[in-house]
Amino acid sequence: MKIVVAGAGAVGGYYGAMLARAGHELFFIARGAHLDAIRKNGLHVQSYIGDFSISAPCGQDSSPFGPADLILVCFKSYQTKSTVELFSSCVGGDTAILSLQNGVDNELVLAKAFGQERVLGAVAFIGARVERPGVILHTGFGSLALGELFAEPGARAQRLGEMFEMAGIKCRVSANIKKDIYAKMVWNVGFNGICSILDCSAGEALGSPSTRGLVRSAMMEWIAVARGVGVELDEEMVERNIETTAKGGEVVPSMVMDKRNGRIMEIDSIIGKVVELGLATSTPTPVNQFILDILSFHNAKAKGRIDQG
Repeated sequence: MKIVVAGAGAVGGYYGAMLARAGHELFFIARGAHLDAIRKNGLHVQSYIGDFSISAPCGQDSSPFGPADLILVCFKSYQTKSTVELFSSCVGGDTAILSLQNGVDNELVLAKAFGQERVLGAVAFIGARVERPGVILHTGFGSLALGELFAEPGARAQRLGEMFEMAGIKCRVSANIKKDIYAKMVWNVGFNGICSILDCSAGEALGSPSTRGLVRSAMMEWIAVARGVGVELDEEMVERNIETTAKGGEVVPSMVMDKRNGRIMEIDSIIGKVVELGLATSTPTPVNQFILDILSFHNAKAKGRIDQG
């Protein structure tokens, strides 16, 4: 397949490199020093299951690549709308578009830009980060779930699932990917905000009863909010997420890495979405509101809006 990775950071870089290693034709959209390193030396994956390197064309946009069979959208969720032009020239009549981003609204933005018939839903379960330009550090997990979001389950999702599996990526084809997207938010809500405040890994946040309790409370608020908008999530998901994370490898949430590097965090699409939908459904979200207030201050500093003196 001809595949564009729109945003070759930790998530896009890892899954794209796995697909390139399997023989697919890849194009990576990247920027800055990361783009320069990939262009000069290829993309290197340092993984707990084995290191490897690939070479593939890359650029700030994918216009040289031509029509693609699949586009993996991996930009930060707050960049979704502003980055569609970077890969729009590769969207043909049969192109499938798959978001591997955080949040629950990205597919709606992509569907508005390119049509619902092109967009599927997906969730990625992975611990990874850009260790340095051109190098992805893969520390845990690395699976996917995908499915039709705006159409009935069909052969397209099955073909994509088989493609990922053949590339060594465990992939589940879901009959209810919307529920899966909301379920993935249980983990993101529990760990991204709290770990960003504490500047720690997900495992470290579970290391004390008090912070484990905060993780649990934040997750429970999202479960209540999801139910308020008609997505039935099982409360047992909370303990399953906590126990799986406690037993997994080192996972540093993406918002922690953004905060450490002085970048804007995805608070609006994760923590802010809990508060937003909580207000819309009259569901109390005091823990997430508190987290949002603190991280909004850090985001304002990252945007240069708060006096450093």
